[in-house]
Amino acid sequence: MKKIFAFLYVIGLLFINFYLCVGSDVFAAHILEPLGTEIAATPPRGRIFGQVRYEFSREENGALKDIHLLPVELEIGIGERTQLNLEGGILLREKETGYPKDSGVEEIGFGIKHRFLDETRILPDAAFGAEFSPSTGVNGNGHGMKGTVIFSKNLHPGFVIHFNGAYELETEREFDGATGTEEVVNHTIWSYSVAPMIKVIPDRLMVLAELNGQSPAFGDTELTLAPEVIGVIQTETFFTLQNLAFKLAVPFGLNEHSPDIGVKFGISKLF
Repeated sequence: MKKIFAFLYVIGLLFINFYLCVGSDVFAAHILEPLGTEIAATPPRGRIFGQVRYEFSREENGALKDIHLLPVELEIGIGERTQLNLEGGILLREKETGYPKDSGVEEIGFGIKHRFLDETRILPDAAFGAEFSPSTGVNGNGHGMKGTVIFSKNLHPGFVIHFNGAYELETEREFDGATGTEEVVNHTIWSYSVAPMIKVIPDRLMVLAELNGQSPAFGDTELTLAPEVIGVIQTETFFTLQNLAFKLAVPFGLNEHSPDIGVKFGISKLF
């Protein structure tokens, strides 16, 4: 529990510090990022994109497994094309039949994203992201690295599509009950996501469907489809309501190795 409060305290300080350092102008486009797919755009220099999500998933495959997560992320514009990422994930509760409940800080990480290509009539916006997580797992017994390529393309004034492809390497220490010792285990995961988005009301209301997949080097592929809606509030009256987006997605599994059903809710704001 102390780790959770310490993490939230640091995130709060970063929010306050960067808010005091920037002006009052805001840019709304970045808050349209889907819950499970990154977009190629980066916040303007000195601006901050913040997002808090609640995620619930349920899987029933011989045993019932419920997971409640609270991911938190900050994306800070440090250049016209470059952003700094600070993120963490809090495991609110994990309950699986036959196992004790679990909770704690699941992951703390940082990274950078750089947009290296601007959209043209033919080419998409393109960016590359690199992340490092010095602590993974509730017990903090692992670390990981991840590289992601990101593409965004407007195919029509009312239609845009985003694509992500990522490679992740996670190293953790696992206890071997047979020998009574710890051993180092590496996990390699390829992940990908596609998010076609329809602008029902441009910059106000978006509907989309995210296809997300994860394929471990040794293991079964998880594949989910998540219908999603994004609603944006734009007002000049109250700062707290300026450039504020609410997001709701209902992912469901497409194969037997994926969670059966879930709910994602997110609140994002551009400072």
